[in-house]
Amino acid sequence: SLQLSIEAFVMRSALDTIRRVPRVIMASAYLFVGFLLWSALFSSPLDLDDIMNDNRALLSFPAGLDDTIQNDQEGSLRRTLLSDGILLADGNSTCPDTNENVVVNDRKVNIVMMSYSPHRLDDVAWLLRCYGKMTGAVEKIIFVWNNLKVDLPEGIIPPTDTENVVPVQLFNPTKNLMTNRFDAPSRFVDSFSPVLIVDDNVFLTAGLISGMVDYWKGMACRQKCVVGLDPRYVNPYTQKYELYKSIREGSGSSNVAIGKTLLTSNLNIRRFMSNRMLVKRSGPPSNACEDLSFSLFVTRKLRLLPVFVNADHYTPDTQVNSQQKYLSEEGQFIGSRYGISDFDGRSWVKGNWFRRRHKCVVYNFAYHGKVLRNILKNAEKSS
Repeated sequence: SLQLSIEAFVMRSALDTIRRVPRVIMASAYLFVGFLLWSALFSSPLDLDDIMNDNRALLSFPAGLDDTIQNDQEGSLRRTLLSDGILLADGNSTCPDTNENVVVNDRKVNIVMMSYSPHRLDDVAWLLRCYGKMTGAVEKIIFVWNNLKVDLPEGIIPPTDTENVVPVQLFNPTKNLMTNRFDAPSRFVDSFSPVLIVDDNVFLTAGLISGMVDYWKGMACRQKCVVGLDPRYVNPYTQKYELYKSIREGSGSSNVAIGKTLLTSNLNIRRFMSNRMLVKRSGPPSNACEDLSFSLFVTRKLRLLPVFVNADHYTPDTQVNSQQKYLSEEGQFIGSRYGISDFDGRSWVKGNWFRRRHKCVVYNFAYHGKVLRNILKNAEKSS
């Protein structure tokens, strides 16, 4: 009987141990999820200055190009367009002679343009002067100087006459973060005003800017969604960022917009910036795709995909010194975009920029869950 009692005791102990295993596994899983949430909410995001000081992520320049850019100004946008006969001299400034500066739209945009590299300041000065002439289409220009180590030289911000020139607001952030271009309008723009975020390596004519506003006011967008010029695609089935598919096939396959050219309501921007987790996890250097995160956030929030302005023919936005013409929803020419060299831009950072953006897309799919995937899948089925 003693042996039977011992065997019974051993059996009960074994069964108790087996019953506890699922509880231990569940407790471990809860602890792991809690750690991830704590890290996302309270960890400090690295800024781009940290990346620039990291030997694994320094800017990569072709041999001799750095000296060429510094000593030879023939590559600047103004001189390139002048030599092509696209620009005509106009006092101290030269802007495209397209007669589009007289365009008037009842909803003017607030342009946000951010720059970091001193190599681009020649073009930045030109861009600010030309955008400043578009009083019928632009309400305000916010220029974000994202370089904390180099003071902005005098003369870059043009003098403003509030009656004849669009005012320029300078924003000097305290950290070099890509999200500063989304933070700027929340500081200087009314909540419901349209905001146009545009890179410092492209120029949009007044007719194109006004046309983007018309798309934004149209039935497909209703002043809610994101309007873009640069098509990108994320696959809701594989949850991959397929850059080259969207470039190759054009806007017909696109479902996500990028910050190179992005127009939306300032209300959408404020909503995005209030989401601490997305802002922290989408910013560089870990993922470097706050623009993709923003576009997917708006799609999930409003169940509206981005709307892309129709092009008369598709030219990849990676093509330097290109002119792309755009059309209204009725097929009429509205304006052009001119491309500039991407030298010393964020995409020049080592560490596989595309892979980082892909990881960010994966994170966004995980964050938004089935709702985002179903929105994108349904859009593909109905197209």
